Amino acid sequence: MKLKFPYGISNSPSFGVIHTVFLWLYIESSNSSIPLSFLFDTGADVTSFPASVAGKLEIDLDKCPQEPMTGYEGTTVLVYRSQIKVRFNKKIFQIPCVFNPNEEVPIILGRAGIIDRFNILLDGKNKEIVFEEI
Repeated sequence: MKLKFPYGISNSPSFGVIHTVFLWLYIESSNSSIPLSFLFDTGADVTSFPASVAGKLEIDLDKCPQEPMTGYEGTTVLVYRSQIKVRFNKKIFQIPCVFNPNEEVPIILGRAGIIDRFNILLDGKNKEIVFEEI
């Protein structure tokens, strides 16, 4: 299985045009598939969401263990640890995730459960990212 996603573009006042990798993936809940836009972040250990997304995914945060997580800037926050089922094309994988009480954080697809399942090519020539199942 190969999946390709085109690069996105963001504009930085300091650095100009920067290519980013946003991808639409479906998260499977008990009775629906929820499409979400993820920023693929090779520097992120784990997939993360703002806490408000948990209800949409039918995850009860009161039943999730809390643990401290430190971000790249060095601050530590208590997050809720859980699992989600993400669909890549027709295959569904269960991956770990966290829910952050800070509602300002973006939805991020991290490495855990992803880079051990796929070869990932950042194709600068074609301006796309390619996920190929191992």
